[in-house]
Amino acid sequence: MQSYNFEPACWSADKNGLANINECPLGLLSFDGQNAPELNILRGHLVSESVPTESGGNAFALDFNRKAVFGYSNDNKYYVLRDVHGTNAIPFSQAFIQQKLQGESIIVANQRIDYNPSISELTVDLSGFSEWIGTHFFRESNNLTEDGAQELKFSYCSNEPQNILLYKNNDFEVHAKHFAKRLGGYNTLHEFSFKEAWRLNFKMLDSGGMPLNDALNNLFEPFERLLAFCMGFPGNTEKITFIGIDPAVQGQYFDRYVPGEEDGIGRLAAKMPLPYPEISNRFQDIADNWINATGDARIACRAAAALLGKWDKAIDTMFSLCAQSFEATSRVGENLSELSDEEFERRKTCVLENINNKTIHNWAELKLRYANFVPAGELANRLWTKLGDFANYVIPNKKLFLQQHRESRNTYTHMREPNSDNFLTGSNLYWHARAVQVLQYGAVLLYLGFQPTEILSIFQKHNFMTSFISKAQDIYAQVEQQDDDAK
Repeated sequence: MQSYNFEPACWSADKNGLANINECPLGLLSFDGQNAPELNILRGHLVSESVPTESGGNAFALDFNRKAVFGYSNDNKYYVLRDVHGTNAIPFSQAFIQQKLQGESIIVANQRIDYNPSISELTVDLSGFSEWIGTHFFRESNNLTEDGAQELKFSYCSNEPQNILLYKNNDFEVHAKHFAKRLGGYNTLHEFSFKEAWRLNFKMLDSGGMPLNDALNNLFEPFERLLAFCMGFPGNTEKITFIGIDPAVQGQYFDRYVPGEEDGIGRLAAKMPLPYPEISNRFQDIADNWINATGDARIACRAAAALLGKWDKAIDTMFSLCAQSFEATSRVGENLSELSDEEFERRKTCVLENINNKTIHNWAELKLRYANFVPAGELANRLWTKLGDFANYVIPNKKLFLQQHRESRNTYTHMREPNSDNFLTGSNLYWHARAVQVLQYGAVLLYLGFQPTEILSIFQKHNFMTSFISKAQDIYAQVEQQDDDAK
């Protein structure tokens, strides 16, 4: 999220304390978009609390935590610094004269507001979202007139754009909200600038609205991950605004979100696997499956979106995440019991009845108690079958790939010594992890309602993850040929 310069403000530990502004200390609020927001009380202190002791007296604790502190700025804005912590202002300490506090998030509103206000609308500026919508209404042409002069024309009709309803259920609607802004002109700097964009917009359908935290955690976060999945890269959360239940109440929200892509959006957009114009007629169903996912399906969806971000961790860590997400995806829609409960109990009883030694009997009973599950290798084979030609297109040698995957996954997960030559390291591990990412992405597409032939077409049409697929094909095709030559 972008940094922001806040106006100096008077601060109170209680919202109602702002009624007597003369008793509120002056403080400077700062947020750089990445680190925790800070509030620097320039003179005096904001929080000085004593706590009861076991002896019945009171004492000052070194540190404190508060739900929120409240400010009123020079430009008539109301601030809420949320989830605040810092050093308690103890008499005769430096914090009693000048105090620094940190928070987790900030609300700025045009009216006095609570820690977690109910809102009717939430709007987010997200990089890549406009490119994903893929629709614009301005027209520009550069032509030559009959006498050879250059003629530049620009047109835009403000009545033409209509917001796009992306998704709707009983509780909220999600829109692509059109935005257009003109900057400059002949009477200013003799230059003209025009910006047309789309914003992600959530509208609450209940007249009581929805608490801000719920809207952020239960609506924006899963939908932002869905958009990352469709775009093929995570967008950067640039700005979040909201409207209260009373439309006159408007504000902005600041928090530390994991940075997404900001630069080179045009290059990334050229390879979007699921641009909105191509899936508009089925996006309601796609979003339904994504938002309502539970259990392993929810884990698989979240992981597929997360893996599209920057791989800035050690390769064994990234591979472990790929392997775990692939394993979760393989469990989606599967009966994880190898046998029916009745048949398993029958076989377990048959085994235990033939063991007379009490120690061995107890040992076997404990081992068999959790033995009725389908092995991970079998689940991987089943998923491969479901993916059909897509999986075989990406990986020509399924047998070797799954052997290497199992050995590497077990070794890195359990931090043990490898047991075979199938253990992968270095660049081999990197390209294997990328291949797993491709398969896992395809498996999530399968869960969202796409057929295996469609999945293969999506990757080929948009050149999505092309370098990962080409490398996997090259590596495993060579090994497959070596196997054939050895026969």
